[in-house]
Amino acid sequence: MHGLDRLNKFQIILLGVLSAFAVFSMDFYLPGLPALQKDLHTTASLAQMTITTSLVGLGVGQLFIGPWSDRIGRRVPLLVGTLVFGITSLLMIDINNIWFMIVLRFFQGLSGSVGIVLSLAIITDCFDGKELTKNIAINQAINGVFPVLAPIIGGLVVMAADWQMTFVIMAVMGFCLWIGVKWGLPETRKPKENISQVGGNTVNYKELIHDKNFTLYLLIQALMMASLFAYIAGSSFVLENIFQLSIPMFGVVYAINGIGITIATSFAGFFARKYGEHLILGGFIIYGIFGGLLLAGSLFFANDLWLILIAFFIITSAIGGVQGMATALAMRGKQAQAGSASALLGMARYAIGGLMSPLVGVFGTDSYVALAILICLVQWGAFILYLRVPRLKM
Repeated sequence: MHGLDRLNKFQIILLGVLSAFAVFSMDFYLPGLPALQKDLHTTASLAQMTITTSLVGLGVGQLFIGPWSDRIGRRVPLLVGTLVFGITSLLMIDINNIWFMIVLRFFQGLSGSVGIVLSLAIITDCFDGKELTKNIAINQAINGVFPVLAPIIGGLVVMAADWQMTFVIMAVMGFCLWIGVKWGLPETRKPKENISQVGGNTVNYKELIHDKNFTLYLLIQALMMASLFAYIAGSSFVLENIFQLSIPMFGVVYAINGIGITIATSFAGFFARKYGEHLILGGFIIYGIFGGLLLAGSLFFANDLWLILIAFFIITSAIGGVQGMATALAMRGKQAQAGSASALLGMARYAIGGLMSPLVGVFGTDSYVALAILICLVQWGAFILYLRVPRLKM
């Protein structure tokens, strides 16, 4: 099946937005996280748990949605997920209890997972080989725009209104995406009614996990994404509390790092066509490690904000290259199991990422020692696994 016969430019853009709207829901309210902590009379660790439960929801949801979509098609799960996302966002507007917020964030993440897993599955339905890599790179580049826009708009919204208003906008976004899917996206997967869903899930996951290359690429992208989630959980407290950056300035810093992700994604896609995905993947892992070492080294220089900002930029922008290449390599040849493969990739990414938030918060917000150590550990873990992946013949 040739993808150009099935997906037009609007649909490619819509898939990019669908892949990012759940991540947008984390980045968008980050500038208001300290205010949320204050208003709900809670601790930094519990405030950061609203990130963790969302990540857990994203991971758990994908485990079910991926195989479900392999069985019944892509459109129904997308319609259900975007609708539930809008409803849960509305419920968080007038909340005054941190535990209710934590629970609702789980369901918001659960529903948001549809876009992450199914945008990739739909692309895999329609493309293969170099075209698959190209369109995943486009998808990730669109995805990268959201970290640019989210904190800037979120910071302005928090300043003009309050953190609750960010959830009003999330609700509107969820309902608009429902409309986009309903009237703008075709079904790309034929239903397979004769397959038992539970049995099919088990067989698909066993086959994928026993695929050594798939599993290694899965773990590589998950560990590198963990460094990004550690940054997401800790950056607002490091920059706003320790270095006294204003909310608008935090938004600018976050946006610059988002631009870095987008640029790195584009570069990775371009150079992959010349040198191969595997080699470019390794280059971006090493580039990210340099940023982690720079962040750790900044601990020995008192109040050197610029050094930290450069380190954050390298750590985050590296994800743009790693994510697209690792995903394309893992998904290659997985058309028959696109939903399940995408689900496993997403589950690993957000499950490991979810562990970062409480680990960063539990050591307090007066130092970023734990943040630097955690980022370095996961980056080196990814590099060690990369060395174990056999070079593929392209």
